[in-house]
Amino acid sequence: MIKKIIASILIVLMIIPFQALEADYTHADSGTATISVSTLNVRTGPGLSYPVLTKVHRGEEYSIVDTQNEWYKVTTDSGEGWVAEWLVSVEAAASDVSPKQERRVITDGLRVRKGPSTSEGVVTVLNSGDRVSVSDEEGDWLFIESDKGSGWVHEEYVSENNATPSPSKKSENKQGIITDNSLNVRTSPSLQSSVLGVLNKGDHVEVTGSVSGWYEIQFGSDKAWVNDAYVEFSSMANDEEPASSSTNLVGIITVHSLNVRDETSLNGSVVGKVSKGEKYSLLKEKNNWYQIKLSNGKKGWIAGWYVQKTVTASAHESEPSSEKENVTVLYNGTNIRSEANARASVIERGSSGDSFPVISKNGDWYEIELDDGSAGFVAGWVVSIRSSTGENTTPPRKRSGGLQDKVVVIDPGHGGRDSGTIGASGTLEKLLTMRTGELLAEKLKSAGAKVVLTRKNDEYLSLPSRVSLSHYYQADAFISLHFDSILDSSIVGHTTYYYQGHQEELADEIHGSLAERLPTKDRGVRVGDYHVVRENNQPAVLLELGFLSNPAEEANVNTQYFQDLAATAIYHGLGDYFTN
Repeated sequence: MIKKIIASILIVLMIIPFQALEADYTHADSGTATISVSTLNVRTGPGLSYPVLTKVHRGEEYSIVDTQNEWYKVTTDSGEGWVAEWLVSVEAAASDVSPKQERRVITDGLRVRKGPSTSEGVVTVLNSGDRVSVSDEEGDWLFIESDKGSGWVHEEYVSENNATPSPSKKSENKQGIITDNSLNVRTSPSLQSSVLGVLNKGDHVEVTGSVSGWYEIQFGSDKAWVNDAYVEFSSMANDEEPASSSTNLVGIITVHSLNVRDETSLNGSVVGKVSKGEKYSLLKEKNNWYQIKLSNGKKGWIAGWYVQKTVTASAHESEPSSEKENVTVLYNGTNIRSEANARASVIERGSSGDSFPVISKNGDWYEIELDDGSAGFVAGWVVSIRSSTGENTTPPRKRSGGLQDKVVVIDPGHGGRDSGTIGASGTLEKLLTMRTGELLAEKLKSAGAKVVLTRKNDEYLSLPSRVSLSHYYQADAFISLHFDSILDSSIVGHTTYYYQGHQEELADEIHGSLAERLPTKDRGVRVGDYHVVRENNQPAVLLELGFLSNPAEEANVNTQYFQDLAATAIYHGLGDYFTN
């Protein structure tokens, strides 16, 4: 009898659907995933250890067929594979569930989490006035969707259904002038919103609305937002005709060589090539691809994730100088190159005091006439520019006066879910960079510098957000701190990286100070294709202060003595850089 009862219980258990013990907070097992980074690996399984099936690119959309933990299974041309949840944005498929409730965020810095608990990881951050859709709830927590991402927030920080919305946008109809260079144009009035492109000093914009701290502008065919601190309005008489503000967009190529294709796909045939720094009118946009017209009259498409958008402004185009100008070289050994970029071949070296006529301007570079009648290019940050009247037209650089009032952005690498490299004995890079960054910040503040830390604790921060802080604060110097790792555990030493020509001098000064003071091997100054220096318009360097993969060096860099010595060396390097 007992055996029959036990058998009956087993049969019942077998036919009852299995209920997972772990809570699953993923809400999108269908819908569309849009790639959020330039290039993303699609893997054969839900984890970084699985082989790469194929690669996809920013802006491309793929159907989601399954989810597991923090991974989405998507359908690609190469078959089904898995992509990391934190590197895509998701639009859920339409369903028959009850309609979503539209609400607004009522506080700044609201963290959206992966699950209904403060112990869950942060997906994104929202600010007061951001609109969200509520599609689920659990206790005091709401599952919300926004244009910045989806996740869980506490109900205390969003408006009730019948709550009065935050102050609405005020309508404007003004012609504004941008007062600073490399001003980010954003999708919404928030520093956390996506960057659509940039504006530069002197650009005219049509201001169509405003909220506290922000102006809504016409940017091409879209509405966009800029910080109101960098917009001025003309005081001309009412009967004067205002300067027209262009709504046509120009794309600036951000990579050294980019294929122009006959269709909006990487499978399209190549019809031409464009180079870094070149500018083209954006004729059409389709699936994050832009159509341009080449100098030979052919039209083609370029990938949007390699294009920086701005408005048409003749002051920023490559064109012959309207009045005769001369450049005077400031430093001995200045490179004069064959093209307007820091990687072009050197055709001649100038000495301090050498003067050359200007043929044309190309971004931050000047095309000059050499003594033998040939042409070359010199960077604008290593020369003085004088007009035919003798007026010095060189843009001012804040290089004198030492560290007092200089804005230094310190970027402790990695953080949160991104631990960085892990040492031979288990040291986490993210903790070392934080401790070194704090020591450096204290020294710089004591010298009168204005210090900004990209992160102040163990939290994840995306690479574009780190660069945005550099641009927002108009950093006089941006220092990204890291520790290295390699399979060969015998490798040791410190290395300094830069990417753009105007960053090289900062790299030389800081590395010189490191080489003088650190007991580790000097691996030199190198060009490094790292996001935080490549995409940074400010003077920026990335420092690898030692190899955690070497057990002896790992033990050394873990000491308070080494970290303070490294911070002191960087401090003195910055002091040298800001002292003429």
